[in-house]
Amino acid sequence: MTEPRHAVGFMTGTSLDGIDAAVVETRGYGTSLSAEIVDHVQEPLGDLQPELFDLARGEALTAAGITSLSRRFGELHARVLARCAVDHPLALVAAHGQTVTHAPPDSLQLLDPWPLVRAAACPVVHDLRGADLAGGGAGAPITPRADAVLFRDHRMTAGTLAIVNLGGFVNVTLLPQPPDADDGIFVGVEGFDCCPCNHLLDAAAEALLGTPFDVDGGVAMTGTPDEPAADRLQGSISKLFHAGRSGGDGDETRSLAIEVARSAGSPADGLATLHRAVASAVIDCVQTRCEERGIQRPVEFVLAGGGVLNRRLFTEIEGRTDASVCISDALGVPAQAREAAAMAILGLLAFDGLPITDPASTGRRTPAIPAGRWCGLDLPNEF
Repeated sequence: MTEPRHAVGFMTGTSLDGIDAAVVETRGYGTSLSAEIVDHVQEPLGDLQPELFDLARGEALTAAGITSLSRRFGELHARVLARCAVDHPLALVAAHGQTVTHAPPDSLQLLDPWPLVRAAACPVVHDLRGADLAGGGAGAPITPRADAVLFRDHRMTAGTLAIVNLGGFVNVTLLPQPPDADDGIFVGVEGFDCCPCNHLLDAAAEALLGTPFDVDGGVAMTGTPDEPAADRLQGSISKLFHAGRSGGDGDETRSLAIEVARSAGSPADGLATLHRAVASAVIDCVQTRCEERGIQRPVEFVLAGGGVLNRRLFTEIEGRTDASVCISDALGVPAQAREAAAMAILGLLAFDGLPITDPASTGRRTPAIPAGRWCGLDLPNEF
């Protein structure tokens, strides 16, 4: 048995609700890789949050301001790394950076990696989407191969497993029944960007409740959805998937969602209507993708991301499908740590010389090239 490798992954999503770091312990290399999450740290973005929001929403910043923001964001990564329980030498650190724009072929994940290199004293990889974008892909979704590693022991023997990340914008990984060959861990695995989720729910909560979000979906739980309004909104949300939208900036269908919520009998009813629309869109997009690709419909939906804390959203998704629904924690993958852990796994796959994206997921049109920008590969021993 190979000696374990340890790596740390960092992720901040488009909801900008904080930074996540996950420590993973892995065994094997390439297609034989298996992984376990051994620590997870979350940290608020603090004073960086409004600046990152402004940049992501197209507000004007000076070159000096962007450079300063990137450096301070790197320093925050370094401070979070110091909080991680790392009892072994690290093979590498993989940092996603903050997506401040994503309009393929253009995409920018903001991060100055050098403060992190100094703190980690090991190779650091970032800009994980760039190689795929250069090959004609959308650079997203980026997690399917990492999901195949994280959930390899839970691949269904009689059906498809759907990993649904309930973030600002939903992305989904489909893990069909695996082939018999041991080297087939990535065969048949694909993912897609689905539809807006927390972008809409949080915007409506701010408009109706005056709060950044509806804590745990508590207000929405007391409301009654307006079925016709939910159906209309769901149609608009699903159009983004059918148009092949990659990622989201928070503006898609936002005004319509707020309008629908405000037209309901009460804020609770308005929020409940939005939850019904988003859940219906998620199920519709997954089923449509399976039909288009000839993949068996999921027998289990595994939910991850910040949206798993939203009781109304979980209930609505559960009520829209005959498949079983669970939170990824039940399968040993903490929902809040999954994306950060995925970055660490993608870094290790890239280090091992494997592609980290698939054409079926991103639309990449050319052969894969080595992924990521690497810093600190040749650190001296006394570093």
